[in-house]
Amino acid sequence: MEQQPLFHPNYAQENQFSLKEKKNTISSHIILIICQILVWGFLIYTLIYHDFYPILIIAYILYIIIELCSHTSFFLLNKKSTNSIYNKLKELFSSPPVLQLSVSCYHYEKRLEQKKNKEGQNVEVEVQERIETYKERREFPFYSFRDISGLFKVDLDNEIYRNKTYIKLTLDTVISFADSISYYDYQIFKNNFIDGNKLRDENIDFHENFYISNLSRNNLIRIKDEEPFYVNYFFFFLCTIFTMALPYEIMLDNISIEGKYQIKKIISTRYNLNTYEYDGMYGYSIPSIKLGSDTYNFTSDDYGYFDQNAEINLPTLDEIENAKQYEEQIKKPIFDDHSLDERNNNNNLDLPTQEEINFQNDRRKYD
Repeated sequence: MEQQPLFHPNYAQENQFSLKEKKNTISSHIILIICQILVWGFLIYTLIYHDFYPILIIAYILYIIIELCSHTSFFLLNKKSTNSIYNKLKELFSSPPVLQLSVSCYHYEKRLEQKKNKEGQNVEVEVQERIETYKERREFPFYSFRDISGLFKVDLDNEIYRNKTYIKLTLDTVISFADSISYYDYQIFKNNFIDGNKLRDENIDFHENFYISNLSRNNLIRIKDEEPFYVNYFFFFLCTIFTMALPYEIMLDNISIEGKYQIKKIISTRYNLNTYEYDGMYGYSIPSIKLGSDTYNFTSDDYGYFDQNAEINLPTLDEIENAKQYEEQIKKPIFDDHSLDERNNNNNLDLPTQEEINFQNDRRKYD
């Protein structure tokens, strides 16, 4: 693999990849253990009393559904080698975040419905039905974004990886605003979106959604050359069909170690975050990957973007004043998966202060 020098060698990059606390195997599989015991118990009971099949079938179907929706299932569906995880992370670093707003307008209508009472007689009952009359989704436009996920480093020579073949990597998403003006623009956009739809009907539901396209939360990364024959979805599916999913999960856990990494994005509606000035602020957070002795780095085309066709107006003094109310709020993630252990979750984005934003604003006026 080609070795490349790290960007900005003067900045000490902090490793953003971290290992999860080791969970108790019994407690982490408690639901599966209960289902496993129930299925085995029903199976033995059915062999003795043949009229027990309906309950066995229900328990078996429930067991299959729970297992196919488990974390193990999703990890196996996203199995990757060390080379392929590089390509995947590169894709995520260059993917823009999406902030999506949606509304649903509705009202309730009452109608009579025929139902049977306890005596088996047909009676008319008044029911209330929700009638949806309008739906809309809209994405928040922004001028630029920058990925500040930082260093993904796995020291494969460490003793803890010696008997491990896989890393169960959990990817999470953090999206925030680079400056208070951008968050101010977002609030204006959101309020206008709601106000433009709230009179369409008697009631309105509003939702904010955020995501990065093609992000798979659970990823199973192979870190050794050899690959056990049983680590594939087909073998897992067979074990599930034959009610042996619990032993399979324990076996996979024994050769895996769990880790977490956050894909962090910042966005701006008025400034290009991919200029030299911002390199000074975010240079240490440039995404890079180090797996064992192999190092991968990225150019600004891989982790940033700005809309060259956008007509951007620098903020006025009134807008800067109105945006000051959000200065403290943008110092923490605005959109966060909230799925990491809060004791180990370090989400400081090291955002620029308002004084730095004003300074850059003044520089652009004279450039």
